[in-house]
Amino acid sequence: MKLHNILYAAGFVSILISATQYFQNESSDKERDGLFVGHWAPTFFILGKIAEDKARLNRSLTE
Repeated sequence: MKLHNILYAAGFVSILISATQYFQNESSDKERDGLFVGHWAPTFFILGKIAEDKARLNRSLTE
């Protein structure tokens, strides 16, 4: 499995975890946890896009 696919999947999983944490309980701690995890998704998607572009150009991630 390619790195960009893993990062995209991690983005979708973080959205699902965020939604379940947010709606799981009336506790404000769970809502804050859900919002915190929800902020991870854009980072995973951006990193996935960078990895996909680098793979398409046959370059390493550090170039």
